Amino acid sequence: MDAERDLVTMATEALQAHTRLTYKLPRTSKVREKACETLDNLRSIKAELDGSNVDFDPPQIKRDKLTEFRQLTLMHIPSSVTEEVQVKFNNFVTHAFKGACRKVLSVTLVTCPWYQVTQQERGERARHNVIFIVYLSHDLQYMAPTNYHDQEKAFVIDEGWLYAVELYHFLHFLSRGRTRCIEVLFAPKSAVLYEDEAWKDLRQQMDYKDLLSLQGSVCSCQGQCTGNIGKKTSKKGPFRLRETATFRDFCNSFRLIHHLFNLVSGLPPLTDVFAVEDLPALAKEGAEMLQRLYKDQDTSKRDIFNIVMKWNEEVKGQLSKLKYTNVNKIEAIIQKWQFAVRLEGRTLVQQALPDDHSGLLSIMERIGGPVGKLEPSQILLVARAGSHMYGLATPESDIDYVVIYAEKTEAVLGTCKALKDSFENRGPTKDFEYGAYEAKVFSEMVLKGSVVILELVFAEGHEYTSPLWKTLIEKKKAFLTEIGIQQFLGLIKNNFHLLDQEKHRGTPRDRKLFYQIFHKMDSIRYMMQGDIPPIRCSGEVKDYIMRIRTQPLNGDLDRDVLNQTAHQKFHELQLELGARVERLKENMDYALVSDWLLSVRGFEDRR
Repeated sequence: MDAERDLVTMATEALQAHTRLTYKLPRTSKVREKACETLDNLRSIKAELDGSNVDFDPPQIKRDKLTEFRQLTLMHIPSSVTEEVQVKFNNFVTHAFKGACRKVLSVTLVTCPWYQVTQQERGERARHNVIFIVYLSHDLQYMAPTNYHDQEKAFVIDEGWLYAVELYHFLHFLSRGRTRCIEVLFAPKSAVLYEDEAWKDLRQQMDYKDLLSLQGSVCSCQGQCTGNIGKKTSKKGPFRLRETATFRDFCNSFRLIHHLFNLVSGLPPLTDVFAVEDLPALAKEGAEMLQRLYKDQDTSKRDIFNIVMKWNEEVKGQLSKLKYTNVNKIEAIIQKWQFAVRLEGRTLVQQALPDDHSGLLSIMERIGGPVGKLEPSQILLVARAGSHMYGLATPESDIDYVVIYAEKTEAVLGTCKALKDSFENRGPTKDFEYGAYEAKVFSEMVLKGSVVILELVFAEGHEYTSPLWKTLIEKKKAFLTEIGIQQFLGLIKNNFHLLDQEKHRGTPRDRKLFYQIFHKMDSIRYMMQGDIPPIRCSGEVKDYIMRIRTQPLNGDLDRDVLNQTAHQKFHELQLELGARVERLKENMDYALVSDWLLSVRGFEDRR
């Protein structure tokens, strides 16, 4: 323990020394750019040593046996998978995903039937195989305080021959009609290497005709079957063969049209090797030409391209009267099924409100809009933000509410699309403004050290605070971090930049920029000492800021004098920050925020 403390002390000393150096360097200096990069690296090192570097932990598969796994994948086609081979496949999957997720739902050996029918040797037919895995992530991963974009990058693992996707993203793609996902759900028995009972239940609940009839499925098949192999030379020009189109591209084009053909014919999606003699004349001709092209590269690609175009037009005409499936029908099935799969028999702990919450109802009615349509139990916090929260309001001050709410857990666990996570009502014509933010967005902003969000945590006397909010702020001290100080400093620097531009000179906005600078500097001085900043101003600080807000800007309040005073005090503050012997933890306690967010969702046993 003493050794760890010594390391943190040394990292702090190095970081503080480099901070002082950076402050001394000219702002436009190239050396300063290097110094800032080094500063970021030193902060990262200090965070690792002080234990605050913990962040979103995405699923990570074990890679030590992937080479063997890949070799097995490229050796077999569905018809050659014996029970012994199936066990080998599943052993590889079990090893690779052990600990990375809650469980694997399905493992499928995906092939392109049109590629297979052109090959005679098994090794060649398996050349472009893909192992498609759908898995269920841990609660801490799925409901992590991180954005959807980062989650998608983390939850979709694409190695080319191996494609693993978290359940949410699979269902999102499925509901949008992604062909590959439809193929996987309705894969032939020989291609299914493993499937959970819940997966079987999903397939039984889904109708392949509904999925194939989704607008996304039909349009993507029509667009990609020609887009794979052709292009337009100009906006109004003809569609021509893409010279770089590969043999595999042509096979995929035929596969996609075949899906549309099956839809017209009332057949299931193309998932297995087919009988060429059952196809229409154009398709038969295409299959024969593909076989020739594989053996003889001089075979005309243009002729095959023309067949694709003709068959696509033929099928498109047959689909002209198709009625698209209402995506809401698919989403409704998914919502109920996925909620049950993720909950897995557990009971959610619902937030209990006091018997008398008429005051909250009154506030919600006053705010109105989407906020007024929420259930009272969804409201975590209602606060008057800005000058009202700072105790700096004047009769002319606008009313600006900030609402933190929780989306219903049923929706969070069941959704197959990104849920709306904020509502705003702002503008000069509004009687009062508000911003409402879902608990996940709030948690993300906390971890980033957002000034607005941290002030909500530090401030007292809000309009309404729920039991869950009170649980969170019992640990206010944990919200004092170096990243928070950096965000406050960033706001001050941005205000100086706006003042230098003089766009708002002589307007109330100009005064606001000044008072925010002094207010944030006062907060930083508390934070750097490990104390909760008094967001509501009092004493000399309040008197000085109210003079800036309300008095004529002359004398010691002259704009240029104010600017000089603000810069001088900011310079002094930076020197104080650099002179510190100790620093706060660099980042917010990720586990604290993550656990709180899970409790908001109703999960009592969070780890």
